[in-house]
Amino acid sequence: MLGDVKYAFDIAILIKRLTDKQIQQTEFQLAICEGSDWFWWFEDYNPGEAVSSFEKQFWLNLANLYRLLGEEPPAYLALCFTHGSGYPAMGGAMRTGIEH
Repeated sequence: MLGDVKYAFDIAILIKRLTDKQIQQTEFQLAICEGSDWFWWFEDYNPGEAVSSFEKQFWLNLANLYRLLGEEPPAYLALCFTHGSGYPAMGGAMRTGIEH
């Protein structure tokens, strides 16, 4: 999904569809998408509520980038892909470490 929007970004730059200000805005939004914590949360051991929350935020960031590019976000951004099923110790979101 990130690759799809990055491709749309690259095409918009290539065909010079964006103004300098729009390029600045889209580059910033792309950096937000690329730096998303969603990539860490995309694991079954994380709690479902947290996974869902981060997924929704990531989808919103991707959709915002599409809109800044002047494109309609793809329909698949309305779907839920992750669920999470973990119940980490002590109510946290991290797995317990392994002592060697």
